[in-house]
Amino acid sequence: MDNLKRMAAIHDISGLGKCSLTVALPVVSATGVECCCIPTALLSTHTGGFTGWSFRDLSEEMLPVARHWSDLGVHFDSVYSGYLASPEQGRLLEKTLDLIAGEDTLIIVDPAMADNGKHYANLGDSMTESFRKLMARADIVTPNLTEACFLTDTAYRPGICELGFVLELLDKISELGPGTAAVTGVSLEPGKLGIVAKNFENGKVSVVMNDAMEGTFHGSGDVFASSFAALLTRGAELETALQLAENFVADCIRRTEKRGTPRHYGLDFEGALPEYIRSIEKTF
Repeated sequence: MDNLKRMAAIHDISGLGKCSLTVALPVVSATGVECCCIPTALLSTHTGGFTGWSFRDLSEEMLPVARHWSDLGVHFDSVYSGYLASPEQGRLLEKTLDLIAGEDTLIIVDPAMADNGKHYANLGDSMTESFRKLMARADIVTPNLTEACFLTDTAYRPGICELGFVLELLDKISELGPGTAAVTGVSLEPGKLGIVAKNFENGKVSVVMNDAMEGTFHGSGDVFASSFAALLTRGAELETALQLAENFVADCIRRTEKRGTPRHYGLDFEGALPEYIRSIEKTF
């Protein structure tokens, strides 16, 4: 057996509505990777589809946690960051990486700030600029189509895209400094939805698609990014990690649709975990 890999996951905790750390913890663990957490904020629910949510900024806790881990000499095989509550947390994340990321630590940044052409609640252009700076620190970035457009100052195009448009986005993202980018939520033809990725070091493009379901499924990006980041941490090749993570998300969406779970409550990923674990056992 290979040695247990260790990831630092830096996200918010939304108590209801499965996303961020409440997704990352079980999904990363199911992949066979230890998940250590630095919460960026505490919310009663996520901000999409719910109203009246409570919010507590945890900026003051980020660096003390990172310093303690650094003092302990803990080695992290990867750092995976998602929702940040403010541009200031972007700067705190950079300092956190200085403390806990070694030369061999894989850094995955999911610039979780927008969807469907709009920023998330309480976030705006200053958050986009903060994530642009973080791109240069990342080995891998996983923006959705809206975030990719915002990061590259490109007009957002809803609906079906031409592959050439997505490739242009990827090339613009490469100028920000990451090694690889995977743009999620892309539809290249009717009835299909998935990811277009590019390794900027060798120029290889990967396209992974599945059958699309009508409407928005909240938390699907976090389920994909958590699985994808954990698989890469385990040592999976880019194409393998993309395919396994996308298949997992598609299975979660089908289960959510079948059960009629309210979309804003998040994906029914729990029921999909056994088959996901079996797919991983066949891979490693």
